[in-house]
Amino acid sequence: MDKRNEETRPVILLVDNDPLNREIVKDMLEHCGCRVHVAGNGHEAVDACSRESFDMMFLECLTPEMDGFATAESIRSMEAKNPGGTAGKKIPMVALCASSAAGGSEAILRSGMDDCLAKPCRIADIQAMLDKWLAARREEGGASDAQGRESSPAIDHEALEMLASLQPQGAKELLTKLITVYLDSSSKQMKGILDAVNSHDITALLTAAHTLKSSSASLGAVNFAEQCRELEMMARSGVIDGAGNRVAPLEHEYDRVRDSLAHYLASL
Repeated sequence: MDKRNEETRPVILLVDNDPLNREIVKDMLEHCGCRVHVAGNGHEAVDACSRESFDMMFLECLTPEMDGFATAESIRSMEAKNPGGTAGKKIPMVALCASSAAGGSEAILRSGMDDCLAKPCRIADIQAMLDKWLAARREEGGASDAQGRESSPAIDHEALEMLASLQPQGAKELLTKLITVYLDSSSKQMKGILDAVNSHDITALLTAAHTLKSSSASLGAVNFAEQCRELEMMARSGVIDGAGNRVAPLEHEYDRVRDSLAHYLASL
Protein backbone atom coordinates (compact mmCIF):
# COMPACT_ATOMS: atom_id res chain seq x y z
CA MET A 1 0.00 0.00 0.00
CA ASP A 2 1.12 3.54 -0.82
CA LYS A 3 2.64 5.13 2.28
CA ARG A 4 0.48 8.23 1.86
CA ASN A 5 -2.70 6.14 1.84
CA GLU A 6 -1.39 4.15 4.79
CA GLU A 7 -0.96 7.32 6.82
CA THR A 8 -4.59 8.37 6.29
CA ARG A 9 -6.05 5.14 7.71
CA PRO A 10 -7.52 5.48 11.22
CA VAL A 11 -5.31 4.15 14.00
CA ILE A 12 -7.15 1.96 16.50
CA LEU A 13 -6.01 0.73 19.91
CA LEU A 14 -7.42 -2.72 20.64
CA VAL A 15 -7.22 -3.93 24.26
CA ASP A 16 -7.93 -7.61 24.91
CA ASN A 17 -6.05 -10.23 26.89
CA ASP A 18 -7.38 -13.24 24.96
CA PRO A 19 -5.09 -13.99 21.98
CA LEU A 20 -7.82 -15.55 19.84
CA ASN A 21 -10.43 -12.82 20.44
CA ARG A 22 -7.76 -10.18 19.93
CA GLU A 23 -6.71 -11.66 16.60
CA ILE A 24 -10.30 -11.96 15.37
CA VAL A 25 -11.20 -8.35 16.23
CA LYS A 26 -7.86 -7.11 14.88
CA ASP A 27 -8.55 -8.86 11.55
CA MET A 28 -12.03 -7.30 11.45
CA LEU A 29 -10.67 -3.82 12.08
CA GLU A 30 -8.02 -4.24 9.40
CA HIS A 31 -10.71 -5.49 7.00
CA CYS A 32 -12.52 -2.20 7.70
CA GLY A 33 -9.42 -0.28 6.64
CA CYS A 34 -7.85 0.47 10.03
CA ARG A 35 -4.31 0.27 11.34
CA VAL A 36 -4.39 -1.58 14.65
CA HIS A 37 -2.17 -1.36 17.73
CA VAL A 38 -2.83 -4.12 20.28
CA ALA A 39 -2.48 -4.15 24.06
CA GLY A 40 -2.92 -7.19 26.28
CA ASN A 41 -4.17 -5.36 29.37
CA GLY A 42 -5.08 -1.96 30.73
CA HIS A 43 -1.55 -1.08 31.87
CA GLU A 44 -0.24 -1.60 28.34
CA ALA A 45 -3.12 0.48 26.97
CA VAL A 46 -2.47 3.41 29.30
CA ASP A 47 1.22 3.27 28.46
CA ALA A 48 0.45 3.24 24.74
CA CYS A 49 -1.85 6.27 25.09
CA SER A 50 0.86 8.15 26.96
CA ARG A 51 3.23 7.71 24.00
CA GLU A 52 1.01 7.63 20.90
CA SER A 53 -2.18 9.13 19.51
CA PHE A 54 -5.12 6.95 18.52
CA ASP A 55 -8.30 7.72 16.61
CA MET A 56 -10.42 5.24 18.56
CA MET A 57 -10.22 2.42 21.11
CA PHE A 58 -11.94 -0.95 21.54
CA LEU A 59 -11.57 -2.33 25.08
CA GLU A 60 -12.41 -5.72 26.55
CA CYS A 61 -14.18 -4.98 29.85
CA LEU A 62 -12.76 -7.82 31.93
CA THR A 63 -9.03 -7.81 31.25
CA PRO A 64 -6.88 -8.98 34.21
CA GLU A 65 -4.68 -6.68 36.30
CA MET A 66 -6.50 -3.54 35.09
CA ASP A 67 -9.96 -4.00 33.59
CA GLY A 68 -11.56 -1.93 30.84
CA PHE A 69 -13.41 0.31 33.29
CA ALA A 70 -10.28 1.29 35.18
CA THR A 71 -8.40 1.67 31.91
CA ALA A 72 -11.00 4.09 30.55
CA GLU A 73 -11.00 6.12 33.77
CA SER A 74 -7.21 6.35 33.72
CA ILE A 75 -7.07 7.48 30.10
CA ARG A 76 -9.85 10.04 30.61
CA SER A 77 -7.88 11.38 33.56
CA MET A 78 -4.79 11.69 31.36
CA GLU A 79 -6.82 13.58 28.76
CA ALA A 80 -8.19 15.97 31.38
CA LYS A 81 -4.68 16.78 32.58
CA ASN A 82 -3.48 17.34 29.02
CA PRO A 83 -6.43 18.96 27.16
CA GLY A 84 -4.16 19.99 24.31
CA GLY A 85 -3.11 16.41 23.57
CA THR A 86 -4.47 14.32 20.69
CA ALA A 87 -5.54 17.50 18.89
CA GLY A 88 -7.61 18.46 21.94
CA LYS A 89 -10.10 15.62 21.37
CA LYS A 90 -11.23 12.75 23.57
CA ILE A 91 -10.54 9.33 22.12
CA PRO A 92 -13.81 7.49 21.38
CA MET A 93 -13.86 4.29 23.45
CA VAL A 94 -16.04 1.26 22.74
CA ALA A 95 -16.37 -1.52 25.31
CA LEU A 96 -16.18 -5.12 24.09
CA CYS A 97 -18.22 -7.19 26.48
CA ALA A 98 -20.73 -9.98 26.92
CA SER A 99 -24.31 -8.82 27.35
CA SER A 100 -24.14 -10.01 30.96
CA ALA A 101 -20.97 -8.07 31.81
CA ALA A 102 -20.88 -6.83 35.37
CA GLY A 103 -22.34 -3.37 35.81
CA GLY A 104 -23.91 -3.16 32.36
CA SER A 105 -24.07 -0.07 30.20
CA GLU A 106 -24.31 2.35 33.13
CA ALA A 107 -20.93 1.27 34.46
CA ILE A 108 -19.47 1.50 30.96
CA LEU A 109 -20.61 5.09 30.54
CA ARG A 110 -19.59 6.05 34.09
CA SER A 111 -16.06 4.84 33.42
CA GLY A 112 -15.73 7.23 30.49
CA MET A 113 -16.33 4.80 27.65
CA ASP A 114 -18.71 5.98 24.95
CA ASP A 115 -20.43 2.87 23.65
CA CYS A 116 -20.67 -0.90 23.96
CA LEU A 117 -20.36 -3.74 21.47
CA ALA A 118 -21.61 -7.18 22.49
CA LYS A 119 -19.41 -10.18 21.73
CA PRO A 120 -19.13 -12.09 19.53
CA CYS A 121 -19.23 -9.16 17.13
CA ARG A 122 -19.46 -9.12 13.35
CA ILE A 123 -17.61 -7.04 10.79
CA ALA A 124 -20.82 -5.08 10.20
CA ASP A 125 -20.95 -4.23 13.93
CA ILE A 126 -17.34 -3.05 13.89
CA GLN A 127 -17.92 -0.94 10.79
CA ALA A 128 -21.04 0.65 12.29
CA MET A 129 -19.07 1.70 15.39
CA LEU A 130 -16.25 3.09 13.27
CA ASP A 131 -18.68 5.07 11.15
CA LYS A 132 -20.49 6.42 14.21
CA TRP A 133 -17.54 7.50 16.33
CA LEU A 134 -14.93 8.41 13.74
CA ALA A 135 -17.50 10.62 12.00
CA ALA A 136 -18.23 12.33 15.32
CA ARG A 137 -14.52 12.80 15.91
CA ARG A 138 -14.06 14.33 12.43
CA GLU A 139 -16.96 16.73 13.06
CA GLU A 140 -15.42 17.73 16.38
CA GLY A 141 -12.33 18.89 14.52
CA GLY A 142 -14.16 19.67 11.29
CA ALA A 143 -12.70 23.10 10.56
CA SER A 144 -9.09 22.04 10.98
CA ASP A 145 -9.63 18.79 9.04
CA ALA A 146 -11.24 20.61 6.13
CA GLN A 147 -8.48 23.19 6.17
CA GLY A 148 -5.91 20.41 6.05
CA ARG A 149 -7.54 18.88 2.99
CA GLU A 150 -7.75 22.23 1.26
CA SER A 151 -4.09 22.99 1.92
CA SER A 152 -2.94 19.70 0.36
CA PRO A 153 -2.82 19.49 -3.45
CA ALA A 154 -5.65 17.66 -5.16
CA ILE A 155 -3.15 15.99 -7.51
CA ASP A 156 0.33 14.69 -6.74
CA HIS A 157 2.27 15.73 -9.83
CA GLU A 158 4.90 13.07 -9.16
CA ALA A 159 2.35 10.47 -10.26
CA LEU A 160 1.79 12.33 -13.53
CA GLU A 161 5.53 12.68 -14.08
CA MET A 162 5.93 8.94 -13.56
CA LEU A 163 3.30 8.29 -16.23
CA ALA A 164 5.00 10.76 -18.57
CA SER A 165 8.25 8.84 -18.19
CA LEU A 166 6.62 5.81 -19.82
CA GLN A 167 6.74 7.60 -23.19
CA PRO A 168 9.30 10.42 -22.96
CA GLN A 169 8.92 11.31 -26.66
CA GLY A 170 5.13 11.41 -26.51
CA ALA A 171 4.48 12.45 -22.93
CA LYS A 172 2.07 15.26 -23.79
CA GLU A 173 -0.10 13.04 -25.97
CA LEU A 174 -0.05 10.24 -23.42
CA LEU A 175 -1.05 12.44 -20.49
CA THR A 176 -3.71 14.20 -22.52
CA LYS A 177 -5.22 10.84 -23.43
CA LEU A 178 -5.07 9.43 -19.89
CA ILE A 179 -6.51 12.53 -18.23
CA THR A 180 -9.27 12.83 -20.83
CA VAL A 181 -10.23 9.18 -20.33
CA TYR A 182 -10.20 9.67 -16.55
CA LEU A 183 -12.37 12.78 -16.63
CA ASP A 184 -14.93 10.96 -18.74
CA SER A 185 -14.98 7.67 -16.84
CA SER A 186 -14.74 9.21 -13.37
CA SER A 187 -17.87 11.30 -13.91
CA LYS A 188 -19.78 8.11 -14.67
CA GLN A 189 -18.33 6.35 -11.63
CA MET A 190 -19.19 9.32 -9.41
CA LYS A 191 -22.77 9.11 -10.63
CA GLY A 192 -22.66 5.38 -9.87
CA ILE A 193 -21.54 6.10 -6.31
CA LEU A 194 -24.25 8.73 -5.75
CA ASP A 195 -26.97 6.49 -7.20
CA ALA A 196 -25.78 3.53 -5.10
CA VAL A 197 -25.81 5.59 -1.89
CA ASN A 198 -29.28 6.94 -2.64
CA SER A 199 -30.67 3.49 -3.45
CA HIS A 200 -28.68 1.74 -0.67
CA ASP A 201 -27.16 -0.60 -3.27
CA ILE A 202 -24.14 -2.12 -1.52
CA THR A 203 -22.86 -4.09 -4.53
CA ALA A 204 -23.03 -1.11 -6.87
CA LEU A 205 -21.30 1.12 -4.30
CA LEU A 206 -18.51 -1.41 -3.86
CA THR A 207 -17.90 -1.66 -7.61
CA ALA A 208 -18.00 2.07 -8.33
CA ALA A 209 -15.93 3.11 -5.29
CA HIS A 210 -13.27 0.46 -5.95
CA THR A 211 -12.94 1.38 -9.62
CA LEU A 212 -12.78 5.12 -8.95
CA LYS A 213 -10.30 4.61 -6.13
CA SER A 214 -7.87 2.76 -8.38
CA SER A 215 -8.03 5.13 -11.34
CA SER A 216 -7.80 8.22 -9.12
CA ALA A 217 -4.75 6.90 -7.31
CA SER A 218 -3.08 6.19 -10.66
CA LEU A 219 -3.32 9.88 -11.58
CA GLY A 220 -2.14 11.11 -8.19
CA ALA A 221 -5.51 12.09 -6.68
CA VAL A 222 -4.43 10.72 -3.31
CA ASN A 223 -6.99 12.39 -1.03
CA PHE A 224 -9.87 11.60 -3.36
CA ALA A 225 -8.74 7.98 -3.75
CA GLU A 226 -8.68 7.64 0.03
CA GLN A 227 -12.25 8.91 0.29
CA CYS A 228 -13.28 6.34 -2.33
CA ARG A 229 -11.44 3.65 -0.39
CA GLU A 230 -13.40 4.49 2.76
CA LEU A 231 -16.67 4.05 0.87
CA GLU A 232 -15.38 0.80 -0.60
CA MET A 233 -14.55 -0.55 2.86
CA MET A 234 -18.00 0.44 4.12
CA ALA A 235 -19.57 -1.51 1.26
CA ARG A 236 -17.32 -4.53 1.93
CA SER A 237 -18.52 -4.53 5.54
CA GLY A 238 -22.15 -4.59 4.40
CA VAL A 239 -23.04 -1.46 6.38
CA ILE A 240 -23.45 1.76 4.37
CA ASP A 241 -25.90 3.66 6.58
CA GLY A 242 -23.35 6.44 7.10
CA ALA A 243 -22.35 6.69 3.43
CA GLY A 244 -24.65 9.64 2.79
CA ASN A 245 -22.58 11.77 5.17
CA ARG A 246 -19.53 11.24 2.95
CA VAL A 247 -21.15 12.40 -0.30
CA ALA A 248 -20.66 16.17 0.06
CA PRO A 249 -16.93 15.93 0.97
CA LEU A 250 -16.45 13.44 -1.86
CA GLU A 251 -18.09 15.73 -4.40
CA HIS A 252 -16.05 18.69 -3.16
CA GLU A 253 -12.76 16.81 -3.49
CA TYR A 254 -13.77 15.51 -6.90
CA ASP A 255 -14.32 19.10 -8.06
CA ARG A 256 -10.81 19.95 -6.85
CA VAL A 257 -9.37 16.98 -8.75
CA ARG A 258 -11.15 17.93 -11.99
CA ASP A 259 -10.02 21.56 -11.72
CA SER A 260 -6.43 20.56 -11.00
CA LEU A 261 -6.30 18.14 -13.93
CA ALA A 262 -7.86 20.73 -16.25
CA HIS A 263 -5.19 23.26 -15.24
CA TYR A 264 -2.50 20.62 -15.77
CA LEU A 265 -3.80 19.85 -19.26
CA ALA A 266 -3.80 23.55 -20.13
CA SER A 267 -0.18 23.81 -19.02
CA LEU A 268 1.09 20.99 -21.28
